[in-house]
Amino acid sequence: MATSAFSVDRFLAAPPLTRVREVQKGLPVSALRAVADGKVVTIADLVGIVGTRRTLDRRLADDARLSLDESDRLARFAEVLALATQVFGDRAYAMEWLRAPQFDFDGTPPIELMRSYSGSELVINLLQRFRHGMLA
Repeated sequence: MATSAFSVDRFLAAPPLTRVREVQKGLPVSALRAVADGKVVTIADLVGIVGTRRTLDRRLADDARLSLDESDRLARFAEVLALATQVFGDRAYAMEWLRAPQFDFDGTPPIELMRSYSGSELVINLLQRFRHGMLA
């Protein structure tokens, strides 16, 4: 994958091992810009999930590669957002859902749970249940 023109769709469509290798190399900062399009997803949405505001601002200013941990978290966020978009049929609505308090999570917005791997798993599991029509 080219570092200058990162495509979220191309990344998510790549074979799993290819995605793992890209994450292990460190995703280019253009991946951060591609996910945080400024319309539906903002850098503020990614703060706390991918890294601190200061760290993300520094990465953007330096045009540096993301660390392994940052890359892994960004890839995970992109995967969850893609799944939510499939479930709800609209990226903007999917992001609204991720930001909104959810009954299934005792009123916690899914985006807050996504700060940890285990929280992301809870969000993924609920979205998969929605996708398969299992609401309970």
